[in-house]
Amino acid sequence: MQITAAMPTRRILAAIASLILLANVAGTVSAVDGVKTTRPAMLDPVATGVTVDPIISVGDTIGSYRFEAIPDGISLRSGNAGLDVWINHETSTVPFPYTPAAPTEGTSQNDFDNAQLSHLVLNPTTGGVLDGSLAIVSAANYQRFCSNYLATAADGFDRPLLFTNEESVDWTNRTGKAWPAPIGADTARQGGVVVAFDPATGEQRPIWGMGRHNHENSVAIPGFKKVVLLSGDDTFTNSPSQSQLFAYIAKNADAVWNDSGRLYAFASDDPAYQRYEDFIPGDTASIRGKFVPVPKLIASGVNADGSELMAGDVPAELGGPYPLPPNDGTWQRDPAGIGIDGPQWVLERWSQLNGAFRFIRVEDIAHDKRPGMGNVVYVVDSGRGTSGAVGAGKSTNGRVFQLVLDSNNERKATMSILIEGDDRLVKDPERLHQPDNVEATANGLYFTEDPGSSQQFPFGSVDPNATTARVWQHRLSDGVNTVIARVNQSLDETIGYDVDGDPTVVGARGNLGAWESSGIVDASAAFGPGAFLIAVQAHSLWVEKAPGDDNVAPGGADFTYKREGGQLLLIRVPGG
Repeated sequence: MQITAAMPTRRILAAIASLILLANVAGTVSAVDGVKTTRPAMLDPVATGVTVDPIISVGDTIGSYRFEAIPDGISLRSGNAGLDVWINHETSTVPFPYTPAAPTEGTSQNDFDNAQLSHLVLNPTTGGVLDGSLAIVSAANYQRFCSNYLATAADGFDRPLLFTNEESVDWTNRTGKAWPAPIGADTARQGGVVVAFDPATGEQRPIWGMGRHNHENSVAIPGFKKVVLLSGDDTFTNSPSQSQLFAYIAKNADAVWNDSGRLYAFASDDPAYQRYEDFIPGDTASIRGKFVPVPKLIASGVNADGSELMAGDVPAELGGPYPLPPNDGTWQRDPAGIGIDGPQWVLERWSQLNGAFRFIRVEDIAHDKRPGMGNVVYVVDSGRGTSGAVGAGKSTNGRVFQLVLDSNNERKATMSILIEGDDRLVKDPERLHQPDNVEATANGLYFTEDPGSSQQFPFGSVDPNATTARVWQHRLSDGVNTVIARVNQSLDETIGYDVDGDPTVVGARGNLGAWESSGIVDASAAFGPGAFLIAVQAHSLWVEKAPGDDNVAPGGADFTYKREGGQLLLIRVPGG
């Protein structure tokens, strides 16, 4: 590419960045077209006519920018320099797994960074990467960004806002080194907030009033006089069921940005249907429900002095003080086995006392894209991944619920099961295995999978049902479900690339299903009908590792820092 004095500075910088990327990623296309990773695709097409094209892999660099670990939710829009793409990184500097009694490099693991939001610029014709940067950096001390959603004029927003979400119950320091942090200290806060990002200014801020819980996604629902955002509680403890569906309703985008909206929790009007387990396999019931208001203090989890709301802080007029959370494993516990107090427990306790419908694990949400049907919402519940009858508190594969909001009143709705996964055993190839993210088009729904341990298979398994995580299409015209792609884990233990174990030891390879098919977004406006951007999280492939910090006795690293592999891809589905 020839750079001339007449070229605007922004174009010069973009050209330089593209040339630098050529040196770092060693792509095979020109800088004008953008460049792509040289790593093989981490997704294999399995349906007729489906194709995949890997774009960028974890560790690939563009100048000083590096594509980070655990890519998840994706949003996009057409921009001046190309296709703007924002990608969440579900990283956290709170170790997981962690052995509190005697943490060592061998027993505990940690990401290098807190959660981050990447901004890529893609060539809208080739899909090649033109530029990359971080829109939200690790120093902001957010944890585990999961899915994201860009709300636009189509959703009733008079200016675009991107919502990214913390899927975390952990306490971290507000500034400086995020972990370890003392629970309840003024210098710390509990995770589980929605963060709004303004693409026009680059500003970001937490919207406390959107609820303090394990947020998977916050999705704008079109067609109402006010702006409506639905979000689900992707709870880590689900026996008994204790996941809720919330609505945040505000006057307009500015009201959301300034957190002057109101949070509501979905509650069933039918006493026979108050929780996930009340729907039995094959149930065709359509229950009525409504969104009931959550007090602002309970929703935000923030006291008047700015401190975090604890169980004992809840005032008498709101039914307080609340009891401390249980220590028996029915609620998230700290390393000492004590139930974690804080804003999330307060919201959970309020939900129990006020009859909020109890899902198992709400993962993601999408609204119908067919004309005039935006009030039809699809709620993905990942379930438990256990064997046994639903009525006995079990859930094999999860479900997809259909929620129809009253077009004249966004606080009223009916709910039924759209896709049933609990009528078959775990590892049944004809059922979704813990559905995760979802995207909707005018023709269908598209689901990714996050298989739990019960849905995984040892490397080399001869089980005829053995499979890696998959991508599913649900046709709206006839309800047919089809697997269109599978995660390809062949890069696991590649010498010189995967640094987590000994490639000669079969046991070093991750189970089939240990990698996730993750974020997915309709990209047809840029790349034509049936095009999607999709992410893969390669949990058992590490592209970098290092000894962790020494925080507790005895001396030595308490964990291993890791940078897990992963990839962003372009997938094309005929008739998508």
